[in-house]
Amino acid sequence: MGVVEIEVRDQETPSDAAQALESLTRLRFAGPLTSVTAPSLRAQVRTAVRDGQTRMLIDLQAVTALDAAGIAALLEARRVLEAQPSGTLVLRANGVVCRALKDTGTFAAFALWNGPGM
Repeated sequence: MGVVEIEVRDQETPSDAAQALESLTRLRFAGPLTSVTAPSLRAQVRTAVRDGQTRMLIDLQAVTALDAAGIAALLEARRVLEAQPSGTLVLRANGVVCRALKDTGTFAAFALWNGPGM
């Protein structure tokens, strides 16, 4: 699973939601988010928090599979970030991710952004 920062598209008149999202640290994950790769997500979130980045957008658009370990890593990221002053976690999810979250009853635990390109 790879992690890269997302480039923000320039908009002439950004919406209120787009302006709010611009202040978030952006991480993108690709491939399966499973017991093999979940430790990478945990490490990236912990590193960001140690660096003072407590407002995060995790882009899961390119995630191809999500198992219980991946969901646990997302729930832990939410817990860690929301324990910080002004801590926030927003997920950008695709159908695979949404389906897994709904099937496990964890969908409502996350703030989701379905922005441009969805």
